[in-house]
Amino acid sequence: MSFRVPRCFKSLSTRLLALTAIWVSFIVASIGYTMMLNWQLEASAAAVQTVSDLRYLAFRIVLTTNNREEDALSFEKEIDTFQKQLGLLVKSDPWKPLVVPHTPEIQDSLHGLIRQWENDIRPFLEFARKNQEYVPMSRIKLFVEQWSAFATQIENSRAYYQWQLKYLQVLLIVLAIGSLFAIMGLLLLWVIRPLERIGAGIQKLSAGNLTARVTDVTSDDEVGRIASGFNHMAERLSDLYNNLEQKVAEKTATVEEKNRHLAQLYEMTAYFAQQRPLDEMMDGFVERIMKYTGADACSVRMIDAKQRVLTLVASDGLPDSMVEEESILSLEGSLCEDVLERSYPVRYVLSELDETFSEIDPLRPEFRIAYSFQIRNAGSNIGMFSLLYRRDEVLSSQITRLVESFAMHLGVAVENRRLIERDRQYAVVQERQLLAQGLHDSIAQALSFLNLQVQFLSDAIKDNDKALTDESLAAIRTGVQECYEDVRELLLNFRERLHKEGFVDGVRTVMSRFEAQAHVQARLKISGNGPELTERQKLQVIFIVQEALSNVRKHAHASNVVVRIENRDDFVLTILDDGLGLDASLVQARKGQHVGLSIMSERAARIGASVSVERATPEGGTRVTLRLPADKRMVE
Repeated sequence: MSFRVPRCFKSLSTRLLALTAIWVSFIVASIGYTMMLNWQLEASAAAVQTVSDLRYLAFRIVLTTNNREEDALSFEKEIDTFQKQLGLLVKSDPWKPLVVPHTPEIQDSLHGLIRQWENDIRPFLEFARKNQEYVPMSRIKLFVEQWSAFATQIENSRAYYQWQLKYLQVLLIVLAIGSLFAIMGLLLLWVIRPLERIGAGIQKLSAGNLTARVTDVTSDDEVGRIASGFNHMAERLSDLYNNLEQKVAEKTATVEEKNRHLAQLYEMTAYFAQQRPLDEMMDGFVERIMKYTGADACSVRMIDAKQRVLTLVASDGLPDSMVEEESILSLEGSLCEDVLERSYPVRYVLSELDETFSEIDPLRPEFRIAYSFQIRNAGSNIGMFSLLYRRDEVLSSQITRLVESFAMHLGVAVENRRLIERDRQYAVVQERQLLAQGLHDSIAQALSFLNLQVQFLSDAIKDNDKALTDESLAAIRTGVQECYEDVRELLLNFRERLHKEGFVDGVRTVMSRFEAQAHVQARLKISGNGPELTERQKLQVIFIVQEALSNVRKHAHASNVVVRIENRDDFVLTILDDGLGLDASLVQARKGQHVGLSIMSERAARIGASVSVERATPEGGTRVTLRLPADKRMVE
């Protein structure tokens, strides 16, 4: 039966800890045993000294007994002293230390001497002292000699302890030297030699010898695992070195492919960012996606959610019969419906598809593989496109993800085109509304006035009233002139663009035109050095100035107009005239009929500003105030 080393002792750290624990335990045990022997020697030496004191005290007691001059108290004192010393031998005191060896011979001798003292010697001495008899020294000498023999027994026991201590010290020296060499040998076997072999292997590997291996370190401990790790590292380095050129080529090809895909993605994104019609954008997308994927044909269809149909908006490489006959496909029961119901690209083998999908019948003779991708925007399908191959093509996962990115960008681009077209239509509607408002506020009122004057002229001609006829003709002439001025002003307003010389010069141009039409002096006051308005804000502010000055010309009957621009944190524009002024209650009552005021408010709201119109003074005059807050100034 073979002995198996426990798994825990295969670890170098465990063995070293166990070796250290054994060595420390041995040292502690040796020191403890040595201390015990020294304690025994000291205790037995104290016992010998006490025996010597007892022999001395025995002779003193005899002398005290024979000396008639000593009183009884001295005799009792000597007896008590002897008794105390005897008690020390019996009880012992390990802390002095004083201990009589616990061998049977010594203990029997001690108890025999105690009995002899208690039963013979002490009663005899007390009787002799009491009767004043003389005690011969020979009577006590035998007793003292017995104590001397007892002391010799203790000395013999001490000699045994001394012999043990001497040989233990020699043994400790031998064991210390032997264990030192044993530990050095184990360290040499377990640690130093294996590390030297590993170090030699590292030096060979550092010198360029990639075949260097550590083969003579086979232990299952930490050093063995280091050697195994070194061998694995050396094998890996050798493999990397031998296949470096191939791996560099593979990495280079991978990087080039990723760069090519990034360039394609950038090119497609840049193409979508250009402003072009939807049909042209779709044709460009088809051309590029076929070039990137090597497809033989491609089709793009958009969903009409209301009609539940798919419309072919772009294609290349498809059979003419399919382009003409299947430009519009119903979603119900079609293969396109199957594609749109999935959340991932689909690969079809056309020859294996169910014959119920009749829309692919024109494709079967010419194409083998079809990849279909959803065009999504904001999580919903807006269309799909398919890539067709005449060969058994399998697109890699990287290519598939790239094409999915193209599909996502296409969906965003289509939605952006729709939003731009919607904004353009909304802007046209707004401009038409402004034009209608302007015509209503000026031309329509002038024509209504002319119509009334024509009726007056007709009545005057019937009644042959020359004065009324002349008055009506003069009014008609004035109305036609005002109508002409209004039309001219409207044309100038709609053609107005910011002058190259800047915003202030544009305001001055509008004021100059007002002075020429209304024959009213207008002054411009500018203060502050705040930031410039944006181009859109400048245009709307100039339109508001035009509208306000037009109202002054038509209704105010003013002599002076002041335009004040305060360009600080807030932009404030004030137009003040000294005309008739506004009736606040009348303005409020006819709020919906004041088209000019509504136009100014709408233009101000477009740039985040507000317009207020109020009576300047109780005597008259009107103040129009445009305020653009600081937090709206840089917002387009």
